[in-house]
Amino acid sequence: MSNIHAGGYVLAEMNACDLPEEVATGLEKTLNSMLGAKYVPVLYVGHQVVAGMNHMIICKQVRATANAEERLVKVVLHSAPTTGEWSVDSVGQIV
Repeated sequence: MSNIHAGGYVLAEMNACDLPEEVATGLEKTLNSMLGAKYVPVLYVGHQVVAGMNHMIICKQVRATANAEERLVKVVLHSAPTTGEWSVDSVGQIV
């Protein structure tokens, strides 16, 4: 187990889940190209029709720090209706 400290959760081992192909592409184009953390999708929650499409994913976030701190986060990706461009709507810490 890593990152044992008082008051915080030690995350269980989580394997990457299979995402719908288009969502996996969106995740790769957005979050995994950002510096400072790596995101491993562990649960595809679903999608929401808006002006385009939102996709909610639970991810294990591994920060690129000396102690490689791990967190569980809720990620919402957005795909634009006309261009198909992907963007990060939000990333919020769960644990």
